[in-house]
Amino acid sequence: MRKITFAIPLLLWMGGVLHAQKMTVKQFKAQQEKVMRLAAKYGDVPVYKQALYQLMALEPDNNGWKDSLAILYFRTGNYPQSILLTGELLKSRPGDTTLLQMQAQSYEALGDLKKAVEVYDKIFALNPKNILIGYRLAWNQYLLKRTEEAYQTLMKLKKLDFPEKLQVTVPAGKKKMQKVPFKAAYYNLLGLVTYDLHNWKLAISHFDQALKVFPDFVSAKQNKNALELMVRKLESKPAGSQTQTKQSSK
Repeated sequence: MRKITFAIPLLLWMGGVLHAQKMTVKQFKAQQEKVMRLAAKYGDVPVYKQALYQLMALEPDNNGWKDSLAILYFRTGNYPQSILLTGELLKSRPGDTTLLQMQAQSYEALGDLKKAVEVYDKIFALNPKNILIGYRLAWNQYLLKRTEEAYQTLMKLKKLDFPEKLQVTVPAGKKKMQKVPFKAAYYNLLGLVTYDLHNWKLAISHFDQALKVFPDFVSAKQNKNALELMVRKLESKPAGSQTQTKQSSK
């Protein structure tokens, strides 16, 4: 049986001597797996990561270790590393939606919305009933001013069922977030997209639908109030200036 020699610091009660221990590959693997479990138990990320790298070096063909490292990087906010690892793993598993979601969210966190949309689009094509993925896709399309695409994505979502208890976290003013029912978030986003398509009355009705689902929806209230104020100002202007304003907004 193959043997590997590792010098492992072992503080002995008598003397503090460094003890060189010989072990088999199988024993070393079992030891590192135990280290991982202990590190996970006590939240020691550097030790957990080091054990993972040891196992990856020991078993380079075992993608399970890479999977674990990709998840670790993603959960700890190391998004460039997460993208790199998910990219490698997706070469052999291009339809793995878990890897794709980590990659999409990593791009999103780094502000690369174009790449995020590209990956979210792949996931939504693989699973067109995943309303959360569809929502993220539409939201990022909206942020990129790809308004028609966002509208088409939202129309696909409209055909699906929205679970009543499903919630999402959305912006609620300066550096604030708010949890709202998914259905309310959907109609608020639809209102924003419809506004960008210059159908303002329909946009207001969508904001109303969002507020009907969740009356305390901060963003929907702000959007509706701002749009109603703009419409009132436009309606108070002479007819000629209204036409000019509408044309300049297109």
